[in-house]
Amino acid sequence: MSSSPASETTTTPPVSPTAKALLGLLLLATVVGLLTPLWQGVLSAAKPPAPPTEPTSAATPNPTAQAAGSLIKAVANSEDYLALIRLEGPISSKEEGQGFLASDSPAMQALHALNEAAEDEHVKGVLLWINSPGGTVAMSQELAAAVTRVRAHKPVVASLNDLAASGGYYTAVAADRILANKGTLTGSIGVIIHTMNWGKLLHDKLGIESASIKSGAFKDILSPDRPMRPDEKALLQGLVNDGYQDFLKAVLAGRLRNYSAAQRPHVEATLRSVADGRVVSGNQAVGLYLADAIGGVKEAEDDLRALAGERFKLGDAKGLKLEPYGGEKDWTSLLELGAASVNQALKAASPLNQLPAAWALGARYPKQPLWLYE
Repeated sequence: MSSSPASETTTTPPVSPTAKALLGLLLLATVVGLLTPLWQGVLSAAKPPAPPTEPTSAATPNPTAQAAGSLIKAVANSEDYLALIRLEGPISSKEEGQGFLASDSPAMQALHALNEAAEDEHVKGVLLWINSPGGTVAMSQELAAAVTRVRAHKPVVASLNDLAASGGYYTAVAADRILANKGTLTGSIGVIIHTMNWGKLLHDKLGIESASIKSGAFKDILSPDRPMRPDEKALLQGLVNDGYQDFLKAVLAGRLRNYSAAQRPHVEATLRSVADGRVVSGNQAVGLYLADAIGGVKEAEDDLRALAGERFKLGDAKGLKLEPYGGEKDWTSLLELGAASVNQALKAASPLNQLPAAWALGARYPKQPLWLYE
């Protein structure tokens, strides 16, 4: 979760996409049910009276209620399957868009999906597809914890695409197995706080002076208009070291469980030797024990199906289909207007996105594959 040294945040428990969809459906049914008598009255006034009929005890079913019941029944009777959950882009809890077009960030959508998949009895395994440069420490920890919760009930296989670095890799190590493509960039085990000092430019060149009225010595820490003091650097280094140790523990716990007691000392020494922020290829990751095998989504799906068959003693695990799972469902989807699509269109029109992709990413997240503050 992104934060600043002087801010506090509170987290509202997420509402699952299924609950949102059912709530929207029930709301729609209620509105239709309220309006139906009004429209029937208007129509009956415009038509001649119908001939009397024999009374019946069977009530006329509400079409909307029938549709809602059919949907709920279909969900209840759905077959078992494997869930495909995507984690794409920078890992952050920030909402995308504004106002009624606001939607959860991709990382939050992945978090909701993971939490729901952990409790969904029809999901027999999760394929977590990752294409992310990393993100904030807390949100990466949230995702790793969610993967751990899923793994307690069903197998999880991580499939690394173009980039699964820092927070993206932090999330992956909680899975049962990690598969990477040969050209995947992964690793970047580390934490960074980045700032800059433009005090000389402001003061010497532009003649701009700044001043801070603060309640304590560290209240304006990371101020960009003055040099960082030694005590400030020591305090921030402590924060970075603390976050790094949590990251390293997660990597060791996730990777060492796949090896025998005799192998673990060598594997741990190798992992520690590359836990210095470096990025490696998929080929290198396998040799360094950061990943289990080379493969894409198809190979990851095969591995997941085998693990699910073994876990749940399924006679024919090949029958389990891989289905996209989770993600935020906005109320606008009832009108066939996806807020996420609108947000993507607005982003595409942004001047920032007219720059080359690498420049745009660098402008928003300079040198911060896993950061404590944005």
